[in-house]
Amino acid sequence: MDETNCDKLFEYLRSILYDAEIEKLDIDSLDEPFRKLGMGLQFLAHAVREMKQYTAALAAGNLSVPSPSRENFLCENLKKIHANLNHLTWQAKQVARGDYSQSVSCMGECSEAFNAMVAQLRERDAKVKEESRLVQQNLAVVEGYNKLLLELIARSEDILVTAIEDSEILYSTRSNVQAQEIYGIIRDRLERKRRRMGDRVPEWVWETEDSEHRYYRITTARMEWQGRQAYAHIILEITREREEQDRLEMKAYSDTLTSIGNRSFLIKRAKEVLESGEAFVICYCDLDHLKYINDSHGHAEGDIYICSFVECAQQFIREEDIFARLGGDEFCIIFRDCYQDVIEQRMSEIRQAFSQGYSRYSKSFSYGLVQVPEGHGALSLNELMEQADALMYQQKKARRNAR
Repeated sequence: MDETNCDKLFEYLRSILYDAEIEKLDIDSLDEPFRKLGMGLQFLAHAVREMKQYTAALAAGNLSVPSPSRENFLCENLKKIHANLNHLTWQAKQVARGDYSQSVSCMGECSEAFNAMVAQLRERDAKVKEESRLVQQNLAVVEGYNKLLLELIARSEDILVTAIEDSEILYSTRSNVQAQEIYGIIRDRLERKRRRMGDRVPEWVWETEDSEHRYYRITTARMEWQGRQAYAHIILEITREREEQDRLEMKAYSDTLTSIGNRSFLIKRAKEVLESGEAFVICYCDLDHLKYINDSHGHAEGDIYICSFVECAQQFIREEDIFARLGGDEFCIIFRDCYQDVIEQRMSEIRQAFSQGYSRYSKSFSYGLVQVPEGHGALSLNELMEQADALMYQQKKARRNAR
């Protein structure tokens, strides 16, 4: 009889430890001396079941899962990990909002990586803000002289005076070839504006570029010149200022590793595409094996892997398409004025080209495509990317199962 009770309890303990669905134990079927042990095993079964559900939720990234009961001794350390992850998530959101005072001290190597990332972001943010402040300061100084008299007093720049009735040049400070080209641009622009507005053209500040890619800011205002109604044009070359502005914009919208666009670049350019109403295909890409490469061969090799994909993809992407790295191993391509069957073929060619060549590891990626027809209404970039991301994961799962 004792052997029968022990067999039942042992089989129940085995089910607790190894079965996905724990078998039920009939306490009444046990003899009296074994019932207390059976009830203890039932308590253990409840604790194990609760621990499995809890760990499954945490593994899936569900940090809002309720904590197990206080009596469950198996989950004490898991609760601490859960609390740390919740706090780390909150801190990451604070950093995303620009609060770089956050730091982590209770998660070992993860703390070191998080704190190093925050320090780099803090330093980069300070540099960008300072550069932006200096550029804005320079722009304010330049644009503060948009009145004719202030320009004449404060600056010794090119001055052009043209008659209102026939655009005859009444006065100019220079007569070289460079000046003649910009003078021609001014007369053409003024003529187009007068065709729209007549003689009511007000004072305005505008910019233009010549054939040598020099940039000018021009202040145009009405005046009387030796008894004739005229326009005075103060011409200021701003090539260096424009180059500095372009450099800062490129820095703000460029991915530092690959030199293609970053997430901010994608958002800016995608807004233009969405507002145009044109047809396009959005492609969400995710490189395979990057974590393995980083862990096995080092992050430098992982960077080479990422750059190799970018160089390969660029051979099949047109100048008008939009290519951006979202971060890590994730990329997004917007193919303009294209259809999905054409892009499927193009992505197949990219995958084939990327996989070729000698390597210590296989090179591949997964992707998802979403076709957006011409004349579409208001759309959300985030929703389109989520759809493409979901399709990408379906493809990744299918390819993994096919191996």
